[in-house]
Amino acid sequence: MAEENNVHIKLAGADVLGLFLISMIAILVGMYGLEVFDGLGVIINVSVAVGIGLFLCTIVSYLNENAICAAVFGLVGIFLIGFNGMVNGGDVTSQEIYTIFFGLALLLIGVVALYQPVRMLPILLFIAGLSFIFLGLWFDMGEDIRAVVGVFWLITSLLALYMATAIGILTVKGKAVLPLLIKG
Repeated sequence: MAEENNVHIKLAGADVLGLFLISMIAILVGMYGLEVFDGLGVIINVSVAVGIGLFLCTIVSYLNENAICAAVFGLVGIFLIGFNGMVNGGDVTSQEIYTIFFGLALLLIGVVALYQPVRMLPILLFIAGLSFIFLGLWFDMGEDIRAVVGVFWLITSLLALYMATAIGILTVKGKAVLPLLIKG
């Protein structure tokens, strides 16, 4: 009989850190979409650091056998690390396709997440997927969709922040204080 070895790393919860990182970048995109500030400088400068942080979360999630978090954090990490090159190089059509692809991938991961017990996760993934799709459409549609992009990214940020806080409290207290809509 083969022996199985599993390595689990408890690093204050890769899911909590990853969700905080996603919330951080999402609030910047949301505020940019809502015209709180102009210019992509801060988003471009922060995106690589957040992308690297998400890759670290991906590795820990993978080692802890959390396939959904590994997929989400890895996917968003790749997008963020490539964001500067995508914005500064390429044409509008390639930027649109690049961004919409990530939105569709998050929607598909959201469908997979329907089969795990935390109902809040597919909600976040569906909203985040739509946020990416609207962001991609912004390249083609221009200012007509800017406010929609801002609102969806703001909702994504708030949901990610809420989930990170709820999971953190659950981990520390050992019981759910903020509801995560856990099945059964």
